[in-house]
Amino acid sequence: MTPLLAAWSLGGMCFTTGGQERKARNLEHNPRCALTTGTNALTGVDVVIEGVASVVDERSEREQAAADFERKYGTHLTSPEGSWYRFGESVIAGDIRLYRVAPTVGFAFGKLPTSSQTRYTWPSR
Repeated sequence: MTPLLAAWSLGGMCFTTGGQERKARNLEHNPRCALTTGTNALTGVDVVIEGVASVVDERSEREQAAADFERKYGTHLTSPEGSWYRFGESVIAGDIRLYRVAPTVGFAFGKLPTSSQTRYTWPSR
C-alpha cells in the first residue's frame, strides 16, 4: 500500500491516478479498496478509509474536489514552485482520473505528542 494525496470532498475521500495506472486498472475490476493518507513526520494524523471507489466525471464535482485539494495542500498545488503545480487544472480537465471512496469504515491514528487511535463507521448505502 502506498500513501496518496487525498482530500475529504464530495462526501468521501478523493484521490487521483492516471487512467492506465495499476490502481485504475485494479479498481475497474474491483472497486472495493483501502486508502491511506497521512504525514511524513512523527506528528500529525494518519487516516485509513475502507470503502468503494467510483470515478468522478461531473465537471462541477471535479471543480469542488480540486478546490478541496488546494485548500488542504496549499502552495504545493497552487504555486509554480510547488511539487504538484497545476494539479487542480488537471483534475478539472479530466487529464487525471479522480476517484471518490464512499467510506464504510475508517481509522485515524494520531501521532506525537499524544498518540491515539479511533475507528469510525458509516451506515451502509
